[in-house]
Amino acid sequence: MKLRILVLVAAVSALPGCKTQSAMTAGAIGCGTISVDIVNSRYAREGSTTVWCAKCKNKLYHCVSNPERSRVECKEAGPDLCE
Repeated sequence: MKLRILVLVAAVSALPGCKTQSAMTAGAIGCGTISVDIVNSRYAREGSTTVWCAKCKNKLYHCVSNPERSRVECKEAGPDLCE
């Protein structure tokens, strides 16, 4: 029983370290995580995890992160960039 509790505590402690594209985008553009939609773009089709497009409040953003996901930059983009 103690082992199960220890495993559960370890698993829950590891969760906050996970950074999703929605959460990183929200932090970079000042939008709520629940309001961010990751757009199915050519970057998603090419399998890139460090470049993506997202939409929030009817604005389209092109986002880039480093491989460690410790730094993210998002800039407003036109639809041609995120098709």
